Amino acid sequence: MWKLILSILAYIWQLPQNITGIIFRLFYKQSNILYYKDRAVRVCKSFPGGISLGNTIIVKRYPYNTDTWNTVKHEWGHTRQSLYLGPFYLIVIGIPSMIWAACYNGPEEGYYEFFTEKWADKLGNVKRDK
Repeated sequence: MWKLILSILAYIWQLPQNITGIIFRLFYKQSNILYYKDRAVRVCKSFPGGISLGNTIIVKRYPYNTDTWNTVKHEWGHTRQSLYLGPFYLIVIGIPSMIWAACYNGPEEGYYEFFTEKWADKLGNVKRDK
């Protein structure tokens, strides 16, 4: 009973990103679905990368190696940020992260030094080769 109540409260706490996640799921049809920890991960081949919006995780490729599993773990880290920040997630993490992804043109390892990405890696327990 308490688990259900907490789940409903968490959904409401993250409502802006949960609604945005539903909208993304309408536009990007999944080709496969897998589960990582407590989340369904939707594999959408037409999606440009990875995104986490509340309870929604979308990735481009089915995880078949360390790099693609790191993407799943990284996006799961963003779900933790969403849970911590609630309605402030999109302002503090989502928007800066999307701008960073759109503008960054350096080496891949440098991308994850941005505060939103570094924190998501830490929460997702991602180990990157340096």
